[in-house]
Amino acid sequence: MKNLGYYETLDEFIKHTSGNINEFFLFVAERTEFSISKLQNSNIKFCGAIFPQVILNEETYESGIVSVELDKETESFLIKDIENFELTKNDFNKDVDSISIVIDGLSSKITPFLESLFISLPLDTEIIGGGAGKLTLKQEPVIFTNEGIFQDAAIILALTSNLYVGVENGWEYLEGPFIATSTNKNIVHSLNFEKSFDIYKKIVEKDSGIKFTDDNFFELAKSYPLGIIKFDKEIVVRDPIAKDEDGNIILVGDLEQNSTVNILKGNKENLISSSGTAALKAVEKKASACRSSCALEGVVLFDCISRSIFLEDRFKDELKEVKKHVPVQDVFGALTLGEIANNGNEYINFYNKTCVLGILC
Repeated sequence: MKNLGYYETLDEFIKHTSGNINEFFLFVAERTEFSISKLQNSNIKFCGAIFPQVILNEETYESGIVSVELDKETESFLIKDIENFELTKNDFNKDVDSISIVIDGLSSKITPFLESLFISLPLDTEIIGGGAGKLTLKQEPVIFTNEGIFQDAAIILALTSNLYVGVENGWEYLEGPFIATSTNKNIVHSLNFEKSFDIYKKIVEKDSGIKFTDDNFFELAKSYPLGIIKFDKEIVVRDPIAKDEDGNIILVGDLEQNSTVNILKGNKENLISSSGTAALKAVEKKASACRSSCALEGVVLFDCISRSIFLEDRFKDELKEVKKHVPVQDVFGALTLGEIANNGNEYINFYNKTCVLGILC
């Protein structure tokens, strides 16, 4: 990955890039005036996704495009329907060391797709990625290539670069554990055999001193995610984004039935510090793996949009914390609806409210 750039408009990107024969990945902020047909008519080879905001160094943008020129060795794969994933190990070049994924973050089919992807990848492949979508939280086509724009879709970039990933969330325990006694993909019907929202409401209102109303669910819930307790004691965060008329909680990402979960609570200082911890984890992995110096290409950052909403004007401090610990000039990426990383050769996780950072070299 090379030649990073930020462009205020699509026309500016096309004018600057016209004539370049390499492929570009585009992080497009949701308030950008975006036309897939204009891109298709530009004779530029491209792929990318629409996100709530995009990141370049210590700045985030609600409109505009961060573009990355892909290396000639990078292979891009469009998965038009993630429910029908057909790639195998034979489809990936033997020199592939790492994978970057962008996926429709509001799809209900993410978990089975990631499971299928994991099986198809060569061993020891490092993985990083994020969920595309808009803050309306209404699913629509957000994944695009020269072929068009799609929903329930994904783009996989197969990289020959080494990738060292750090993951951290910084959320704290408030109450639990609870058993998710009835779920359906990303919908939580019951916790401990009681209506999920009844339990959640009682705990959140008591801690916050604020009552839920018909129109403040997201505003209040942004500070109180659910944390799935994994076998290795890792906590995978799930973001409650709405409740339905039946008292079910709707999440970004699946929650398996009979999972054990805690209700978590946010602290701004801890979240900011955790982003630095994620950066340090990636730096330490790189230092451990690279006995000699290797050329650094940049740092890719997928950071949850709800962290930005929670931190408000202090989100700049989170980006500064990342930059303080990484040994390169360029940090690029997006504020996402879900984040993706793998735990060695064990599995791929789809996170919420988490900072996922990768050093490329």
